[in-house]
Amino acid sequence: MSLSALYSRLAAQGIRIAAPHDLVELDEKGKAVVDAWVEASVDTLVDTLLSINCLVNPEAVLIGGRLPGNLVDQLAARLNQRLEAFAGKVPAIAPVARAALSDDAPAVGAAILPFTHRLLPTRTALMKVAAR
Repeated sequence: MSLSALYSRLAAQGIRIAAPHDLVELDEKGKAVVDAWVEASVDTLVDTLLSINCLVNPEAVLIGGRLPGNLVDQLAARLNQRLEAFAGKVPAIAPVARAALSDDAPAVGAAILPFTHRLLPTRTALMKVAAR
């Protein structure tokens, strides 16, 4: 579930949000919409996180982005609660937590682009093409 999906849910209830930081100042009606969005997001993410745990076995799963930190924490807490039910059925369950730079993730992502373009190999360099 995306931030735009959350905005759409809020708009359907007559609540207009101009920026992500406005999500921390919602009234009870708005908070109920956010809580329902968190639950829908958890429903959507649980199977993917179980697959990641089984296939990759990470030490932790970090989430972030434009969502305010308190909502990321709420989402992480609900995901951890839901994943606990599978603890005996999969080899290991990595905890879900807010990334340390979650509030700055868009800026950090934009700042790293020139480095990745300059320092990482291009896709064509990685392809094994026989010399002609």
